[in-house]
Amino acid sequence: MSVVHFPEYRAYENDRIHASDAIMALLAGSRLAENMLRLTAGSTRLLPEIFPAVPHIKRMNLSTASAQSLLAEAEKHLSAMAVPYALAIHEDFVQTCFGLLIRSGQMTQSEADGAKAYSMHGVFEKKMGKKLPQDSMEQFHLIRKMRNAVIHAGGMPQPSLIKSATKLGSSALSQWIKVTGKHPQLRISAGVPVTFSHGELILALAVTKRISQEMNCLLRDTVARATWADIALEDFDVEHAALKHISQRKRKLPGFLNTNYRPLNLSQAELNSAMQRAGW
Repeated sequence: MSVVHFPEYRAYENDRIHASDAIMALLAGSRLAENMLRLTAGSTRLLPEIFPAVPHIKRMNLSTASAQSLLAEAEKHLSAMAVPYALAIHEDFVQTCFGLLIRSGQMTQSEADGAKAYSMHGVFEKKMGKKLPQDSMEQFHLIRKMRNAVIHAGGMPQPSLIKSATKLGSSALSQWIKVTGKHPQLRISAGVPVTFSHGELILALAVTKRISQEMNCLLRDTVARATWADIALEDFDVEHAALKHISQRKRKLPGFLNTNYRPLNLSQAELNSAMQRAGW
């Protein structure tokens, strides 16, 4: 996918990857710890006695059997924390996209401020005049509603959430089951707290990645060309602040543009105009 690697998108990608890696490390670490504690089966000693060098171990003044039981449930709790984290990173990126549209004169600050998690993609689509991938958007909104139930309703699903779990399109549902291994209705039913597993976490990360890439491509084709040229030069100046001479900048600029802004195919005339505006 031909995305534009403008500064905020690079930062978003970096945050998304680091978050994903950290989350997976915690999930794997909980399993490793659980398996390691099997070596202490039958011990009556408490964790601080067995592992005194481990930081914060005194906060878990438990027997190894009790600790192992908690770690067996860690995936559910870690996923309940990680899914909102993944969605928050994406929602912040959407606001970044709004910032580009504001700069380009295609959106007002009040419009951006009025967009909520449930409506922000619709606002973006309206500005673009095009739709984001329907399957991904259906999956995103169901995960978002599950997140809201976990955070705001003690996990208990409201009727609207239960209904949403039955209304996924066939393609979105097929992808959901393929990734998570379960029909969403098995996670969402009346009177039963909503829970997340590793599968829903993977889906949240994948769905937000795809939507963000599609948003990038729509911005690529919609944001004013002059705005993109200005952004590219500003980005170059930040990344190559040590280059003081114009001749050095102009020599380095093509390689930088090819790495980060190639999909825009900025013309020399567009770049020359941006250089004049930047005072090169």
